[in-house]
Amino acid sequence: MDIDAIVIEVAGAVGLAEGESGVRDVLRVIARDEPVPTSGISRVAELPVPIVTAVCNELRKRGVVDRTRPVRLTEAARQILAGPHLPAVCPQCGGLGLVVPAELEVLAGELAADAAGAPQARLELDQTHCTVATKLHRVLKLHDTGALEGKDIVLIGDDDLISVAIARFAALTGVKPGTVTVVDTDAAVLGWIAVRAPGVSLAEHDLRQPLPASLAGAFDVACTDPPYTVPGAELFLSRAVGALRPRPGGHVFFSFGARRPAETLATQQLITDLGLVTRSLTQNFNSYTGAGILAGASHLYHLRSTGQTAALIEGSYEGPLYTADSRPGQTRPYRCASCGAVHLVGTVTWATIGQLKATGCPACGGTAFRPMPRASR
Repeated sequence: MDIDAIVIEVAGAVGLAEGESGVRDVLRVIARDEPVPTSGISRVAELPVPIVTAVCNELRKRGVVDRTRPVRLTEAARQILAGPHLPAVCPQCGGLGLVVPAELEVLAGELAADAAGAPQARLELDQTHCTVATKLHRVLKLHDTGALEGKDIVLIGDDDLISVAIARFAALTGVKPGTVTVVDTDAAVLGWIAVRAPGVSLAEHDLRQPLPASLAGAFDVACTDPPYTVPGAELFLSRAVGALRPRPGGHVFFSFGARRPAETLATQQLITDLGLVTRSLTQNFNSYTGAGILAGASHLYHLRSTGQTAALIEGSYEGPLYTADSRPGQTRPYRCASCGAVHLVGTVTWATIGQLKATGCPACGGTAFRPMPRASR
């Protein structure tokens, strides 16, 4: 069995953007963790579940992966690929860097009760609720990094009810933030938070529009779990940056799922373009009740502001945002070089970029536009 040749064949058969290294990542996870479900491979290899499934199917055709489920190697492949298992992930925290103290375990029951009966996730808004454990971990991350006590915190979207978790944590421990504010377009989510955490300030607002003046530059910490599209990340991070006080050292906690190489590069580039620095990136920090294509997980970026931090989108946004808003090859967002407004080309309004340039930016009249990455699933 020529594993190197098989890897090349499988990468070509699947059309894997990650190339041969993507196939080798899948094999590494299987050899280490077998038997393992495709969702488990997806989380570690950072490939969407459908891609992992396609790779495994090609490996089955070539006698590398057994035909049973969960995924495991054939005996012939195991003789070649199996090696000593030397676990390096912390058995206590599972690689998250956080352990829930025993005295906080009571919070799990309270947060489960708070989430019970909460508004159902709205798929058209890319909502997928995180688990109770993730709610606890996010609050502990805020506390551990000095981004909780005495800090004014804004949540740019909060269908995960992290504001409620913060309020419960503060009541139990006495570690209290300055203020907690939620900005969300979903009135049902805001109504549920109002009942469960009456001390939280609420603002019903569509983030396609600039933040209200009262919220701009008013916070020390911003948390956001945006739609898992590059335009979604750019818009939500821009609003998060706009909410921070204009000084270095502000905190941004940004949850974002694993993407394909081009989208990951674009996301990390926009973090740099925003003038943010990455303090830490924790793989699979967040777990969700759903989000099957992403294996129910996303990463947590802890970002800090600098003297060069500034929003990339300051005006209104008219381009694609959620995963269902656009289809590759049909539409593409363009940002006005003059005012930052974003417009969607490939629609009835502007079929081509030439038409947009001819009419000019509706917000400022500018005629220079920067193409942005297309949204994708």
